Amino acid sequence: MLEIIPGNYLTVTPYGAWRAVARADDSPERRILMAILREATSPELTLAAASFWTGESDAEAALTPLLRLQEDASLQAWPSARAAPLGTLEATLPQFLAQLSDAGQAVLADSMGFCLAMTGYDHETGEALAALGADMLSVAERQSAALAKLGDHLLDGWGNVDAAGISGLSFWPMHVGRTRLALTVSGRPRFNQQAFADLVWALCVRYGRL
Repeated sequence: MLEIIPGNYLTVTPYGAWRAVARADDSPERRILMAILREATSPELTLAAASFWTGESDAEAALTPLLRLQEDASLQAWPSARAAPLGTLEATLPQFLAQLSDAGQAVLADSMGFCLAMTGYDHETGEALAALGADMLSVAERQSAALAKLGDHLLDGWGNVDAAGISGLSFWPMHVGRTRLALTVSGRPRFNQQAFADLVWALCVRYGRL
């Protein structure tokens, strides 16, 4: 029987943050990740919290998805609570974006092409990439039924590649609650680090309940 070790506070890892926003599926694991990311302070793991996140009244059924998330390194536990990134999105997002590309260039835009934050680009280029990212979101939404048929071949991002198949510019849809965002990155993406988890956490606190 699964048991909770008291006094553990949960945060989402970079991999867990990616799982939470890469696709808009309604799996139990994604619901848990989004519920944790919407909180401004890392929540304590309790049976009541697990039941609330999963909708399961049975302790075993409520804790099993959390165990799976722990085993695949989507969640980590801390002995004390941690806080989401402080400050406005305008002030905090650029520092995270700069770490998500080996070229230090990235743009985050909403589905209408409004640039939420950018780093490493001049204003004109950043605005153009924000608009292009929104167009990619639109294509992905219109073709969602066809893309779903790809199954295991379904990719999470879109790339502008050269003749050798190397991408110098990539577009990554992000589903934060009901809000769709486009992350555009020049060079090689570097999402497997804390800056990505902090970026997603800040976005989910702001948009995750909409």
